[in-house]
Amino acid sequence: MKKDGQRMQQDALGAGYLEDAVRRADPDRALCARFLPASVRPDVEVLLAFHTELTRALAPGRSAAIAGPMAGLIRLQWWRDVLEGARTPDHELAPPLLSTLERGVFCRETLLRILAAREVELDPQPDVNVWRKMMLDGAGGLQRAVGEALGVRDEGVLVRLEACGAAYGAGAMLRHKPHLRQSGRYLFPGDEAGLREEGEAFLSACDAASLPTSGQLAALPAVLAERDLKRGSTQAGLRRGLGDRLAVMRAGWKATRAFQRSGAADS
Repeated sequence: MKKDGQRMQQDALGAGYLEDAVRRADPDRALCARFLPASVRPDVEVLLAFHTELTRALAPGRSAAIAGPMAGLIRLQWWRDVLEGARTPDHELAPPLLSTLERGVFCRETLLRILAAREVELDPQPDVNVWRKMMLDGAGGLQRAVGEALGVRDEGVLVRLEACGAAYGAGAMLRHKPHLRQSGRYLFPGDEAGLREEGEAFLSACDAASLPTSGQLAALPAVLAERDLKRGSTQAGLRRGLGDRLAVMRAGWKATRAFQRSGAADS
């Protein structure tokens, strides 16, 4: 069944097309995904492409003179209808995405939470609790979904993966804050020190080093989160350095070996 789903993805999107598109749009998470088992990676690439589509829906909302947030909300509602089976999946990404749900790779509720986080971003509020939930549902939901693809079913571990994703999101927000402010994206409702503190709290709640092997493999973005939170916005606009990539690779190889030794890897 899983192999059938992967063939559907290749037929719909073309061999290598999706991987290249994800690498361009989301290079950090694409790097982390390279260490996932080959049986899981195509589904996670569909997940990351879906997240990219949702993020693109935010762009029209920045043109308040034309449509305010309504254009973005309409695009997000289209995806909500697809996930809920209320609309024909006539987007090239929709059939492989629905296939992941049919095969039980991801939980529908997790994907709906990721979508809801983008809806919240189109209606920004100066409330740190709203912001925290948005981070845990959005970037956090993404890492929870990666854990689901790896077969993680322990709710405590999945919640810690949400914290990992939120920590990565906070670190990325801190790193790119000057550019994000210009783009009109929903930023942390506070100063840079407060954002760093929130990110560090997420990172502590994840405690990636003590996760089980499958959780550690799903929590590789925590490596970048820790480094970004230490640096702050000093690297805004700069490409990832070799040090960041090597840190992910070291952690990825270690997590992969531990995962394989545990017998959890798909043969």
